[in-house]
Amino acid sequence: MNGVQYLHSFGIVHRDLKLENVMMSDSSNLAIPKIVDFGLSKIIGPNETAREPFGTIGYSAPEVLMQKPYSFSCDVWSIGCILYALVSGSLPFDHRDIKEIKRMTVEEPVDFTEKAWVKASNECKDIVLKLL
Repeated sequence: MNGVQYLHSFGIVHRDLKLENVMMSDSSNLAIPKIVDFGLSKIIGPNETAREPFGTIGYSAPEVLMQKPYSFSCDVWSIGCILYALVSGSLPFDHRDIKEIKRMTVEEPVDFTEKAWVKASNECKDIVLKLL
């Protein structure tokens, strides 16, 4: 989260945060996560927005999928998807059909009924909900 906050402080929105774009600095328990792949990133001003539909579908915020104006919040949404996946092993809105993923992301609430969420704390679920 600190890395994304740092990027945002310079007006950089990553627009493709996902598990594959977070690498660990080494294989130890003290490894530091590093954000990679800035190919879709964009510099925007404090009051500016973007409309381009960029990112990986399962991590894309509803406003991106609907091609509505978005800014730094799209990265926050992606962090919520990453956290959801780290806890449960799957993305919050996942399906074989891309159109269905878009529909689920835009229309459905976050689902915490998978087995992995039984052991998750209410605070963990609350953070995920706030990020999404």
